[in-house]
Amino acid sequence: MIEMPMTRWKLAALVGMAAAGLATILGGGSLGEVARPAAAAMPGGGAVTGSAFLVAPGLLVTNVHVVLHCRAQGRPVQVAGLAGPWRVLAEEGSSDLVLLSGPPSGEAFLSLSTAQRLPRDMPVLALGYPARAARAGQMEAAPGRIRRAALTVHDPEGGHAPSFVMTDRQGREVEARWEDGIRYFGSEKAGRLRWRLEIDAATGGGNSGGPVLDAAGNVVGVVYAGGQGSTAAVPLADLRELLARAGVAPRLRTPAGLAAPDWSAVRARAAPAVRRLFC
Repeated sequence: MIEMPMTRWKLAALVGMAAAGLATILGGGSLGEVARPAAAAMPGGGAVTGSAFLVAPGLLVTNVHVVLHCRAQGRPVQVAGLAGPWRVLAEEGSSDLVLLSGPPSGEAFLSLSTAQRLPRDMPVLALGYPARAARAGQMEAAPGRIRRAALTVHDPEGGHAPSFVMTDRQGREVEARWEDGIRYFGSEKAGRLRWRLEIDAATGGGNSGGPVLDAAGNVVGVVYAGGQGSTAAVPLADLRELLARAGVAPRLRTPAGLAAPDWSAVRARAAPAVRRLFC
């Protein structure tokens, strides 16, 4: 997670069009920015670090780009506080998600939300181990709100996840369709095109792979990039697909209601299931 500069694509003719497929991720919204995902080195040097969370005993979700850093060093992925070895059970580069399998030990794990739509401005909490805090073993919690959904092409191998914003002639953001993403990126990249969530939470290098939670403590996304007070997250639909392909049935729970979130309580309940990765 390094920086998220803005790229805009002006197509005034598309004003007022609804985003096809967007309703399953975000209830309304417009498109976003450019993310550069990255694992982080520990302050002062040392092991590459990222974050992960348990979705079942012995099953951890994190980002592909975190695992790739370990592969590049020829080192195994290790999980703070949990014995290994850990192996890749399922991997999807286009969504930057990987499922790791290790020895089950009865540890706590997180539930996934059953929500099919996430409203704009919905309060969420991003958890993880940014490099600035990981050396001391400190997990950080970053509250924020969902700003929009965006179309992106993930490239964890190259450390890029570009996306775009569409505006009208007055500079106002407008919604786009899946077909607009294909036209912007090119048909040759259609197979890697994905939606992502943009959240106004402050995360940093090392948060990659950490969960994004709703006010009930349910997973609604997975952090993979951020910078300048903005976080990009893989949406819940991609996580569900990864687990389904791996034959994993996660615990599901009802989405949060309208009550004001108690983030201290959410953090305390989720903390045992969120882990630091290193290699």
